[in-house]
Amino acid sequence: MRRFLAVLGAALGLAAPAHAGLTRFLAPPDGQSYFGFTFRLWDTNDQAWGDTRPFDVRMRDSITNELAGKMPTFLTVWATWQHPEQAGKPLVPFSDALDTVAKVQSVTGPRSVLYLDWTLSSTTSADGGLTVKDVESGRLDGYVREYARALAAYGGPVLIRLFGGEFNGSWWYGQSPLANGGLAPADFVAAWRRVVDLFRGTGALNVSFAWIPNAFPPIGVGWVASNIDAYYPGDAYVDWAGADMYDVEPVNDLDAVYTFAVAHHKPFFLAEWGVRHGSSTLTPARQRDWIDAMFDYFESHPDVKAVNYFNYNSRPDSGRPVDLARLVYLDGDQVSFQADVNDYDHRLVTGFRTTYSARISNPRYVSATRSAAVPAATVLAPLVRGTRATVRWRGNATAARYDVQLRRGGSPWQLVRTGLSSRSLIVRGRRGSRFTVRVRAVDATGFVGLWSQPRAIVFR
Repeated sequence: MRRFLAVLGAALGLAAPAHAGLTRFLAPPDGQSYFGFTFRLWDTNDQAWGDTRPFDVRMRDSITNELAGKMPTFLTVWATWQHPEQAGKPLVPFSDALDTVAKVQSVTGPRSVLYLDWTLSSTTSADGGLTVKDVESGRLDGYVREYARALAAYGGPVLIRLFGGEFNGSWWYGQSPLANGGLAPADFVAAWRRVVDLFRGTGALNVSFAWIPNAFPPIGVGWVASNIDAYYPGDAYVDWAGADMYDVEPVNDLDAVYTFAVAHHKPFFLAEWGVRHGSSTLTPARQRDWIDAMFDYFESHPDVKAVNYFNYNSRPDSGRPVDLARLVYLDGDQVSFQADVNDYDHRLVTGFRTTYSARISNPRYVSATRSAAVPAATVLAPLVRGTRATVRWRGNATAARYDVQLRRGGSPWQLVRTGLSSRSLIVRGRRGSRFTVRVRAVDATGFVGLWSQPRAIVFR
């Protein structure tokens, strides 16, 4: 398996060294789209999960037979905020996900984006777990900062689906007003902004945030809210916008969420999609048509920049029983599924994988991700002559312009220049006075980096 992955990884340019410094995730160029998988990353001998083969065998099978020999751009890393079912309801640090991250990057490569589904989905009305109101209140600020520091130390590009998505649905008690009458859309918005502000304040500028409602039909229904603008934290707080959708809905139910993303100038990310949803009424033949129609939609809507198939068997979690008479066994009886039934087993098996593989083979769907260094600046030692000081700095390769702040003594920082293309500034002062200067870089797209370490200016 290692040799198989190494050969494919090298062929796709993924066998590069680890990240240096902070790098952030970029959308692909027009005409291209990333493609990911939500895939079972852990192994089990329990036949209820439908596949007892080890991860490397399952992954090789998927790459060969479902992904047309391509490496997935990313694999979903699921990370919960809390274990509310355990004694003391412990919070979960990012370090708990490191083994999973390493397993994923053994497939996708060290330069791939880390797609982190940082979710509140463990919270239910019965277990008293965290909700967005707890986040909004500020009592989790310390935990969020520690998580942000860990991701900043990780350094590579990270895409977070914050709180787990589908917040406008009627099933996630931790974040969804339709599931929890004690919440309002404003709670979701305030919690989202608080998390993003804390990440930025901690310096985790390698982290991008994906805002993912559930798709909805043009005519209102009770199980999902269509007023997604009420849940929107604002353009400054969202990097990607998108949706989740399964085969319970026709393909054109993506229209409203796609139009919303385009109107807000955000790349569109279909974070979950799949067939055999428990509420689907489609036959296998019509589900293959639905997969084809979804790909037609992606390829006719240029702002679809990432799609993530939910290639996962959720039937055990849903409590759906297995009908032994319907079971089909494959691969020496290591793989099983219920034929011709919609039971939350979304894996691409038999005819579905043939349809998916044929469409994902399109060169439009690319394995390697684009990223850019976070713009950065370093202030050099100032040159002081009498009452005149020349402040100098250098920037990394992505830095295009610079903002400069000064402060005197313990007074607040004052912004004295913005958008400088030069790398020096004259500062005047009186003999005996002391100032502190810092600089931040801005790249050509307007992305703002961190403030540099300050430098003292002493007029002697």
